[in-house]
Amino acid sequence: MTPSSSADDEDVSIAVDDGIGVVTLRRPPHNLLTEPTLRRTADAIESLAGVARAAVVCSQGRSFCAGADFRAGDAPDPTRGGGFAAQTAAFYAQAARVFESPVPLVAAVQGAAIGAGLGLVLACDLCVAGERAWFQANFVRLGIHPGFALSMTLPAVVGSRRAAELLLTGRRVDAPEAAQLHIAHQVVAEGEELAAALDLARSVAAGAPLAVSSTRATLRAGLAGAARAAMRHELAEQSALAGTHDAVEGVTAMLEGRTPTFEGS
Repeated sequence: MTPSSSADDEDVSIAVDDGIGVVTLRRPPHNLLTEPTLRRTADAIESLAGVARAAVVCSQGRSFCAGADFRAGDAPDPTRGGGFAAQTAAFYAQAARVFESPVPLVAAVQGAAIGAGLGLVLACDLCVAGERAWFQANFVRLGIHPGFALSMTLPAVVGSRRAAELLLTGRRVDAPEAAQLHIAHQVVAEGEELAAALDLARSVAAGAPLAVSSTRATLRAGLAGAARAAMRHELAEQSALAGTHDAVEGVTAMLEGRTPTFEGS
């Protein structure tokens, strides 16, 4: 597969071969997201319109995407009260563009898909997970409200009661359970994620293009608008919690690799 263009030589690449696109996050080991990285990812996906019939979203490194890069100055950081809302709104504007993808997307997940990483997975149509992949909506353990439209997409995929458990506890879901919950459509051996995702994308692309497009439009009708609305609400809730003791403690503890001590303030 040869690159047809590059979204960015450093953190996102795009290739197209025989009608199948591959958008790759290249911020190993954990592919943490910043607004520019997510914007370039959305740019790459948008560029596939009229070029690819389906595409794979994948990454290089140990994790598929372990969430937002809290150490970066251009990613949402709930430890900062001032500026958080504008910064996060810009981030979610790019997330919304992923939901508006012009082609079917298959996520190829190795390792962790946490927070915004899980949000990215659920913005895709399908998901292939490696046997050591795991998924987590860990927001409450960071002292903040869920984001990236997960308050809407996760209940739609796993059901409201299971979503409540996952969002309120922030626990991790390993690959076999992810398949049972329909977060992942297929679990494969470690290292086979991309190959299996490409096979699945080819199966989608083998259908009649107009029929695939119209069927997908029916299945995703209103999804992008609902995601935008969900992120507007999530942003308001997150902004109210940004800079609180618990948000600062949750993120700091995560970065330091320790258990947070929350106070409810």
